[in-house]
Amino acid sequence: MVAIPASANNPDAFVDERFARCPYFCFFDKKTGNFDFKENKIKDALGGVGPQVAEFLANNGIVAVYACEVGPKAKITLEKLNITITIVNANQTIKQITSLLTN
Repeated sequence: MVAIPASANNPDAFVDERFARCPYFCFFDKKTGNFDFKENKIKDALGGVGPQVAEFLANNGIVAVYACEVGPKAKITLEKLNITITIVNANQTIKQITSLLTN
């Protein structure tokens, strides 16, 4: 299962340029092609958002993240949790990213 920061909770939404403070995450199962959008309830926390989001993703079975950028604290935590990070270009939709993952 992979996670992609999303600007809205649908496959036509753009990848959000903010990782830890994005409004939603698209959880995508590469085997089944299923999407599941989860609200990012941590985004408005005062501090330590990146590591908290990394823990949230790990607790939901995420093994890879596709994002425009990842902050340094989030990156350290993701790496400790063995979650791979792939940087993608901005201005792409969730559907565009996931189609690349299934081909």
